[in-house]
Amino acid sequence: MTTTRDDLLTDLINRTEMDGDGPRITIATEGVVITGRLTPHRRWAADVAGRLGDAGLPDERFAEDFDREAAEIPDYPPAFLNLRGCQLISGTSSLPAILGEYFRIPLSAVSAWSVR
Repeated sequence: MTTTRDDLLTDLINRTEMDGDGPRITIATEGVVITGRLTPHRRWAADVAGRLGDAGLPDERFAEDFDREAAEIPDYPPAFLNLRGCQLISGTSSLPAILGEYFRIPLSAVSAWSVR
């Protein structure tokens, strides 16, 4: 299977990393359509760390892993897109209709996308 790099999506992710907030985006990935706001890697990881830290034992022990991730410089070109405020639009998945605040998708798994 040949993968095609989507330069426009890569540019949107990079601009989000620089500017701090991205557009609402809808993506198709492996038979599922998800929508959410594109968010910078560091904010995504720090927010997940905060939620895990507030969750109480045993989940709080994972917060430091996300804190470390938030401190790292994001890859270029990016390998993932990070979303917040996500909702499942359609698909046959065990994911709940409201995914919660944060979701991460490998760019290689994105088959289609649209800015809302």
